Parts: sequence; structure tokens; C-alpha cells
Amino acid sequence: MGIQAFVPSGGGGTPGFDYIASINMTTFNRSWAQSGSAGNYVLTSNNMNSGYVYFTNGSTTTGGPLGKVIVVSHSFTTVNIIAPTGDFMSLYKAAVKSTTAFANPFAGFSSFPSTISSSGNFVLPTSALPLVDAIVVGGGGGGGRHYAGGGGGGGAVISLSGYQAVGTTGITIGGGGGTAGSNNGGTGGTTYFGNVFALGGGGGAGQADASAYNGANGGGANAHNNRLQATGTGTNGLGTQSGTATVYTGNTGGARGGSHGSGGGAGAGGNGGAGSGGNGGAQGPGHLSSITGSSVHYGSGGTGGTHSPNNGHGAESYGGHGVLGCGGHGAHNGDAHNNGGGQQGVVIVRYYIA
Repeated sequence: MGIQAFVPSGGGGTPGFDYIASINMTTFNRSWAQSGSAGNYVLTSNNMNSGYVYFTNGSTTTGGPLGKVIVVSHSFTTVNIIAPTGDFMSLYKAAVKSTTAFANPFAGFSSFPSTISSSGNFVLPTSALPLVDAIVVGGGGGGGRHYAGGGGGGGAVISLSGYQAVGTTGITIGGGGGTAGSNNGGTGGTTYFGNVFALGGGGGAGQADASAYNGANGGGANAHNNRLQATGTGTNGLGTQSGTATVYTGNTGGARGGSHGSGGGAGAGGNGGAGSGGNGGAQGPGHLSSITGSSVHYGSGGTGGTHSPNNGHGAESYGGHGVLGCGGHGAHNGDAHNNGGGQQGVVIVRYYIA
């Protein structure tokens, strides 16, 4: 076998690591008068110890753990190091070549969706890739009470692609807002997947509410008492996730349409519909995903309530699929004063095995 040559960091050809110099840690805190230009650096512990390194020019500092490539966007004059006494440190600069993404990276792998609808843990099989696709759905808001109550808003949906998941990831499933027959709509609970979280949807406005609840996606207006709809608000958390993350949230509940037509709750995929005459507004659409192998809307809003006896039930799904994280429907005359509680959230993880 021939000898492999590594090209210095400033040259062309195959990228490599350019060795700069080494030092000995005579104390655990050393300041090294080593200068350098902006670039990608790694400081390694030859004894495989943990520690931290900081590149500074006196006014700007960039740091990180030992053994990791650190992107330093400024020149530096000093390298400060915290590591065990007696260790031997080596500094390298790495050259990085341009690359492009390739389509369908998981096409050659078998994939397995896992639906988690109760709090606990997701354990990645040891034979699986350390990258997964996932969606995290907050709990749906409850529908508004008293005749033409507003529809509940759907929970936020966070779609993760190429998310790094290793070992065990803790999961908390957000509950649905409100209880069927309760006085207030109520906001849905927050769903967690590790440190990524999706907020619950806002409750629909009812007779006793000043207005609908905001939540991730806003609840609809109450037509009978002119309680206003709500806009989606709040911060959903992406944590220290890797890969690509897209958040579906921030939509507005539907307005009232006269004294008998309440607004529909907003969904993760759009605003709730306004009421009209004696009809409740349409539910806001959810986010359409095929992560399970079938196309399903997640985080849909609930339809607005109405005095008409056969309207007001809109929490059902599109195409017969279950819509977890859906907002509850507003009350209507056929239900007397009863509203619908929001549905709970869900986490769905698709993992890949070669």
C-alpha cells in the first residue's frame, strides 16, 4: 500500500489537516501565543482527555471542546486552553472543499415509522442509522362552549429531517386543551422530543371567555357573544437539533359571521375559516405529511360551532386518517352547550436500517 499524502490546508487537491504545532500542559490553564487567520481549527489531546480551547484576538473569542473542528471567523493572536495538567496538545488547521447535497439520501435503506402517543422514551435500534426523520405535534386546543363556540386551534408541527438521534430520547406528549362540556376551550399541551418542543393550539372562544386563546395556532371566535378569534403566538423550540427543521405554526383563528356562525380554529397549515350566517367556519388545515407511509394532516384546527343541529363537528381528519394534535370543535345546538376537547399531540419517528 502506498503512502497517503495530505495536502496542506492552504493548497488544492484533497483536503487535509495541516499540522501547526504542539504544546505541553504544565498547568491546567495555559495561554499560548499562537497566531492564525480565520479558518477551521481543531486542537487535539494526545492523551484523549476532555477540555476546552478558545481562539482570541483580545476583542473577539471563539471556543469549543477539544477534538472538535471549530470554525473561527476571525484572526487570532492567542490560544487559551483548559485541560488536565501533563497533557500534550496538537493544533491543526483543516481545508474544506465545496460539496453539493444529493437527492434521496435514504433511498437505499429500509425505513420504519414509529408512532409515539404517550410520554416515555424512544429507543433507536442499535442497527439503525443515527439520523432519523420525525414530526413533533403539540396538543390541540379545546373548542369554545355555548352554542356557537369557536373551534380550537391545532397544535404546532415541527418537521425534522436528518435529525441526530442516538440511544434514548425522552418524549412528553402534550394533552388536548379543555374537556368536552367544560366552560372554557383551553390551550393544548406542549409536546417534547428531546429538547425539541411544539406548543399546543389555542382554545376556541366560548361564552365565558374574553376571547379565544392564542397558543401555537389561534382558536376561533364565538359568534353568539362576539368573543374574538386569536392569532397564533409563542415560541416553539428547536433545541440543539441537527439536520433540517421546519416549524408549522402561527396561524389565526376564524372570525365570527353573524350571531350564529363562529370561527374555525387555525391549523398548522393555515388560518381557520370565518363563520357565515348560521354556519360555523371551516377548520384550518393541518400540515400534510407522509412520514407514516400515508398522507395525513397533523395539527388541524376544529370547525366552529353553530346553532344548526348538524354542523360544528370538524375535528375529523382528511381522507379518513387520524389527526392527532387537532383542535376540538365548537359547541352547537345539537350538543346543547357541550364543546369538544382538543386531541392530544404525537411524535412520529421514521428510522432507517441498511
